Amino acid sequence: MTKRVTVVGLAIVLTLPVTAQAAEFASMDVNGDGYITMSEFQAAMPETPGDAFMAADTNADGALTAEELASAQEAGTLPSSDG
Repeated sequence: MTKRVTVVGLAIVLTLPVTAQAAEFASMDVNGDGYITMSEFQAAMPETPGDAFMAADTNADGALTAEELASAQEAGTLPSSDG
């Protein structure tokens, strides 16, 4: 029983950051199209320079995917919205 509780607890702890990132992305993606545009980005992170958005947009399509946002936050290119 203890091993099962430990494994389940560990699984929950490991999924929390992913869940938080998904929620953050969804809150920034105002129109729900699966991408964060520059205007959505500026509305969500007004203190973050546009250059950071462009650096995070690794495929240079003018929008951030959830993966690009997560990668940029993990690399420190973009802050997470919670600080």
